[in-house]
Amino acid sequence: MYEYKLVVCDDQQCFIDDIKGYLKAYESESNNKIIVLEYLSGKDLLEDIKEQGLKQDIWFLDVDMPEKKGIDVAKEIKEVYPDAVICFITSYEDYAYEAYRTEALGYLVKPVKYQELRRMLNRCATQVQYQRNAVEAKKRFIEVKINRGTVLLDTDEILYIEKRKNQCVFHLEDGEILSYITLKQASQLLDNTVFYTVHQGYIVNFRHIKEVRTDSVCLGKNREVPVSRRNHEKLRNLHMRKIQHLSDNWERKRLP
Repeated sequence: MYEYKLVVCDDQQCFIDDIKGYLKAYESESNNKIIVLEYLSGKDLLEDIKEQGLKQDIWFLDVDMPEKKGIDVAKEIKEVYPDAVICFITSYEDYAYEAYRTEALGYLVKPVKYQELRRMLNRCATQVQYQRNAVEAKKRFIEVKINRGTVLLDTDEILYIEKRKNQCVFHLEDGEILSYITLKQASQLLDNTVFYTVHQGYIVNFRHIKEVRTDSVCLGKNREVPVSRRNHEKLRNLHMRKIQHLSDNWERKRLP
């Protein structure tokens, strides 16, 4: 379980209350702890940063606030904390470009849906964990090119990678990321004792394999990836060894 300190800054209390309700649901689902501070004014938030040294892990900022716009608040936060993990909340997608100019991780459009918030929180948490432990992060997290820059991916959450022309798609538990790198480049970023090329167009996270079939592997939830004849026997043997290892451990635990 991880703990994250988060700020929600929005000039509408009803919206803050909605977000806090979603965060409670996220806590239960992710088994993480979220400590929330709320602000109705970007000006008040900046004052607490300057006067009290307020520092949070994640900052959720409404773009359109009366006294000080969220974009301007973000710029000042970045001056104090260059690695701040910021997410904008807006009623208009037109602010997307400004969000990326301020190096925000992303933005959510009102009315915010829980699934979208959860996906964004997962991305924020990945970024925070990367910053907390850079040494371990080099093994666990990879940085890949996307349309508007780069994104950090937690390799534990990658199910498989699929070749798509000169790009590749990272299939995750809760969605997919289209990356502007080749499958070969993706392979070079990954631990080859965990990620296996099972087909000329696919790399699979061995830890997520549930079953090795004649010409495919099953990753659960009706997800299947093709396996070439050349790779089938090796993969099947590795999978059988994993099953045997888990079985042996279970038997040892049963012994008095």
